[in-house]
Parts: sequence; C-alpha cells; structure tokens
Amino acid sequence: MNDIYPEDYENRMNSPKRSGLSKFFSDPQYRLNRLLFFTGNAAGLGISGYLMMSYIFSLVLIKVSRISYLYDTSLEYKYLLETLYSFFCVGLPFLAVYIILKKTNPYKSLQIPLGRAYPSSDTGLIIIAGLGVCFIGSVLTNYFAVYADAAGFGFSSYYAALDDPGAPDGIWGIAILILHSAVVPAMVEEFAFRGVLMQPLRKFGDKFAIISSAVLFGLIHGNMTQMPFAIIAGLALGYSATVTGTLRTSIAIHFLNNFISVMVSVVMTRFGEGPAAMFSSAVIYGFIILGLICLAVYAYRNPRFMRLRPGQFGLTNKKVRCYFLAPIMIIGIIWICWYILLDIEPVYYFIKGA
Repeated sequence: MNDIYPEDYENRMNSPKRSGLSKFFSDPQYRLNRLLFFTGNAAGLGISGYLMMSYIFSLVLIKVSRISYLYDTSLEYKYLLETLYSFFCVGLPFLAVYIILKKTNPYKSLQIPLGRAYPSSDTGLIIIAGLGVCFIGSVLTNYFAVYADAAGFGFSSYYAALDDPGAPDGIWGIAILILHSAVVPAMVEEFAFRGVLMQPLRKFGDKFAIISSAVLFGLIHGNMTQMPFAIIAGLALGYSATVTGTLRTSIAIHFLNNFISVMVSVVMTRFGEGPAAMFSSAVIYGFIILGLICLAVYAYRNPRFMRLRPGQFGLTNKKVRCYFLAPIMIIGIIWICWYILLDIEPVYYFIKGA
C-alpha cells in the first residue's frame, strides 16, 4: 500500500489482470509514467536541438569562407567563435527546454539552484573530492584510449587531442582561452545538465537523476575519447550539486578541472611538451591524492553520504524505460551514437568504404 497514488490501490487490486499497453495505462503509477515520459521527450528535445544547432554552426563554418579562413588561421578568433558556439548550440536549446518545462503544471515551481550552498563545513571537501574524481576519470579515459588504439580501434578525437594547437600568445589570448575552455563551459554545461536535465528528475530519486544526467552528459560529447571521462565527471558534478543544494559547487569543480587543462596548454606552449607533461602529472595525481583524502574525511563525517533522497515516487525499473525510451529522446540518442560510431576509425572506414 505504499504506491504513489494510494487512493487507486483498492481499484487496482479489484481490477482484472492486464497486459501490454492496457496494463501500462491502467497502472496506478500511470501519471508518474506519463510525467517521466514527458520529461524524457523534453530532454530529448534539448539534445536534438543541440545537435541541430551544431550542424548549422558547421555549415556556416564551411560555407562562409571569411569565417572559415579566420577560424583556421587565428587561435583567438577560433576560441571566440567556439565560445559563441557554447552559448548558442548548448545554452539556447536547453534554455528553451527549461521554459517549456516551466509552462507545465508539474514543473511550474522548477528552479535552477544557483543560490548559496547549504550551510556546511563540508563544501570545500566536496569540491576537492569532486575534482579528484574528475581527474581519476581523465586518467582512466586516457588509458582506455591508449589501449583501444593499441588494439586497432583508434579514435579520431584522441588523435585530434594530441594535435592540440596550444595557447595563444599574450595575456589577451590566454584570457580568451580561459573564457572559452573554463568559464563558459562550466556555466553553460552545468546549467544544461545539472540544472535543466537533472533537477526535474529529482522527483524520481536523486540517484536516478544523477546517473541519468551523467550518462547524457557523456553521450552528448559525441566521441569515445571524452565520453567515459564525462560520465565519471558527471557523477561527481551531479552528486556535488545535489548534496550542497546549488550549482555553484558543480560549476566550481567544472571550472577548476578545465582551468587546469588550460594551464597545461599554456605551459606546453611556453616551455614545451616535457615540462607540460611533468606539470600535468604533478597537478593531476596531486589532486587525485588530495581528493581521495577529502573524500575519506567527508565520508567519515557523513557515514550516510551515499544515502540520497529516494524521491516521492520510490524506486522502479520503469523509470529508465519511460525516460530513455521517449521518442524524441530515442532520436537524440541515435543521432549522438552515430557520431560516436564515426569516431571509431575502423568503423568510420568501414562505413565510408560501404
């Protein structure tokens, strides 16, 4: 008798057994299923909107020769253009989804938590621990890409990352790079994934919300090099935003992770690959150790730290089906998976040859 809608319990018990769609629509949890189905379609609309905007951006870049020339010849212009890409291709579609959700009755009170963190002395521990988890994800993903390459399944995105053009010259160029790689992605992507995508799902349980948003965060990167890292980082970012009650925490972790990558790029440009590799290893493994220590301290202070809010609707395996099998969500996921497959070079050459 702990169903979502207990007033329907007696009717359900006295009703004949049903199967298929009839069972689905007669289920007392139908209203929950319908809400989650709608939420999945809204998320799929944001993902598909992002992919469509990215396609339009690529067309403009290819067709407009002046823009294409500046993009290929000027690092500052390239980074400024990609900063606009983050705003328009990621920010706008998910802003539209947020507005759509706010106009529906279940989500009229939906807010993006951008206020201060809950009063706690643990916020600093969570930020450092989250950063350490991000770097663990980075190391594991790098090993995954290297071993995949050795096994004959190279990733185009991995080779592109090895050809990093480096940092622009001068303070102005470095400031643009920080804006492009650290400030804007941290704000826009956290708004989209830990805000617009994750917050509505918290009705259905915090664990479900964190894991689902992390999976979508990984997929939307559209390549095998970034996807594993983004899923692991997404778990840390989602958890930090949930337990502190604000996106400020996840934005801080996201910014620091990307900012350190920018500093590695600056060191490589100024001093060469050797010093950059030493600097990168020292910072990454240093923060991994520090992050694990902070995580241990946080777990000691909060023995129930993994017991997140289950949600008013309880746990059910229907949640995954209702959310991820919404039609618009399926379209977005298939579209993204196509790009992911093309990132695997043997698959790309097979499709191209076919």
